[in-house]
Formats: sequence, C-alpha cells, structure tokens
Amino acid sequence: MKKRIASIILVIILALIPCLPALAEGNSTVTITMATDKDIDIILEPILWNIGDVEPNTEYVTDPYAKWCTITNEGNCVVDIRIKGEDAVWVDNPSAYTWQLSSDNTTAKRKYALLYHIAQDDADSYTPITTIDTQMKHVKKGYEINGKPLTLIGHDDKAYFGLKLLTPNPDFAVDGGGYFYASGGGRKMETTITISAVAA
Repeated sequence: MKKRIASIILVIILALIPCLPALAEGNSTVTITMATDKDIDIILEPILWNIGDVEPNTEYVTDPYAKWCTITNEGNCVVDIRIKGEDAVWVDNPSAYTWQLSSDNTTAKRKYALLYHIAQDDADSYTPITTIDTQMKHVKKGYEINGKPLTLIGHDDKAYFGLKLLTPNPDFAVDGGGYFYASGGGRKMETTITISAVAA
C-alpha cells in the first residue's frame, strides 16, 4: 500500500517540475504565420474538337501521343484534375433532339459515349467520361501509377490527353444503311467537356 502512494506522489512531482521554471521566467508567446492564398488556375489547348460529319455506330479518336490537348497548371499549388461530360444537343433546337451521354461506355439510339486517354498510359486504355464530375486517373497496368490521380505538381507542369467519341446507333435504317434524323442540310450536334482543378 505504501509503494502505491509513493508512486502517485512521484508522478505528481514530475508533472510539476517543468512548470516551476516557466513560472519564474514569466510569459512568452509563439507566433504562427500561415499563407492561405492558393491560386488554382489551369489552361487547356485546344478548346475545340471540330469533328465534322459523323456516321452512326462510328468511333472518332484524337491522337493522345501527338499531345492533342494540353493541360497546363498556371497556379501556385499542386492540383488534381477532374473531368465531366454532358449530353450532346442539336445546336439550333437543344430541347428537340439530344444524345444522352453514356454512363457505362455503351451506345444505343440517341446514346453516345465519350472517353479520355492520358498520354503515356497504356495503349488503348480509355476511361469513360460521364455526367458526374470525376477524378482523372492514369491507366498503366502492372505499375504503381495505375489508378493514380492525374496531378499537376506546380506552376507550368503539363499533362496531355486525347478523346474518343462513339456515336449513337442510327435513328432509322433505309436499304441496309443507318442514318440520323436530319433537318434540311443536317443537324449540328454539340457537347461540352469540363476540365477542372482542385487543390491536391
């Protein structure tokens, strides 16, 4: 019983000893300085993919190895890159005719697919773009980088990617050929891909 009491008293004494010199010297302060200004800024080039006339059930691809689209970090912090797509609409009458963006990389009547490929990733490693804002990720099988977010480390760091478009099934068929509904000289379809950056 006496040993237990002695141990408790010893712990209390050790806890008080460091406080005694501080009380004798008076108060001192620590100043903490923090910077909160993170400049998140990216630039894309080019910002337009003008494909021209397209056919049903057809694949159209940019060349990611030719550095088709460049993302440049113009800010002062490390950023992760995100991507989001939209439904394609008829430019002259968006509510009259649309192509739904596929969420599973399949196509159907009035349903198309968009995919991206980051340069230096495995050949033919395309990742679907959906209407949900999603982290762009590398695809390199057998490497640690597989599934790693596309990150731009600092100012002037660059990444390159390409796109693949899979057009919808035809709206109708005539004499064995598939066609999209057209109005006069045809329909101009348009969609937007949003590339964004968030602080890593």
